[in-house]
Amino acid sequence: MPKSIPLVEPFNAELVMRSVRSQNPMLVYADLQHPVFTKVLPAGTRKIPVKVTLIQSGEGRAAEIDFLEPCSEAEQEDAAGFISRMLSNHVNLTPFYSQLLAEPVIGSILPDLYGMKILLEPNLYQNLVRTIIGQQMNLSFAAALVSRITERYGAPFQTEGRMLYSFPEPGSLARLEPEELMELQFSRRKAEYVIGLSRMIDDGSLDLYALPGMEDQMIFEKLLPIRGIGKWTIECFLLFGVGRTDFFPADDIGLKNAMKLLWGFDAQPSSPEMLAISSSWSPWRSYAAYYLWAWLDEWKLQKKAASAAKKK
Repeated sequence: MPKSIPLVEPFNAELVMRSVRSQNPMLVYADLQHPVFTKVLPAGTRKIPVKVTLIQSGEGRAAEIDFLEPCSEAEQEDAAGFISRMLSNHVNLTPFYSQLLAEPVIGSILPDLYGMKILLEPNLYQNLVRTIIGQQMNLSFAAALVSRITERYGAPFQTEGRMLYSFPEPGSLARLEPEELMELQFSRRKAEYVIGLSRMIDDGSLDLYALPGMEDQMIFEKLLPIRGIGKWTIECFLLFGVGRTDFFPADDIGLKNAMKLLWGFDAQPSSPEMLAISSSWSPWRSYAAYYLWAWLDEWKLQKKAASAAKKK
């Protein structure tokens, strides 16, 4: 029997599905026409494939979870908690809009993005490994590397006529030597980073799930000494893994470009300028950043479409 999670409004299913559809198709199958996706989740001591449908009923929006193999009530509760976290269902955006809609610049982009929530990756190990892989790398090649380790070291699940995978466990990658990942076109350095992190988690010297209870600065102090983890990596971890709602990564190039365009700067604003502007957005700076990224993506698409139309 499906399990239903009432969704905290405002919630825009189509905007959230845009983010779901951008996920690695080996890890998430997202329907291109409907607000439906399939994913393998941790539940108790095992992994379970589920299909999630975002529905609108007379009682409001909900995420309806179909379990694609038999599981216990406790496993269902674990899976539902994962999906709820993934959809940022713990976040009520009403205070965010109340505060920022009155802002003269950023407030102008909010109506078109109303109800868009940050899509989180509650598997903190997966989030951190994917971020390490993506550092200073072409997005498509980084995605290919994630697919390769997922296919080789993750667990396969045949679901509704298609193959999905769970992300590899730390122990699976901890046992490797760099040469084994280099066969998949990892650089030696990046292979060492991923394996080194996996070994720390596997032997218990790093507990990722203790980090969300720490202050941001303490998380930086805990992770920065680890080879392969830099400031940008931790910022992504805080935003899309831990789910901080008040963190503004002012060194991010995308945010600099968005603020340059929207605020009319002659050049990219400095990080201190951006932090000064964003200070009044607290405690919603993460969402402000997320909406600025989304606005910039749409601006690029419109510019590309306009350029293509001129060539016809």
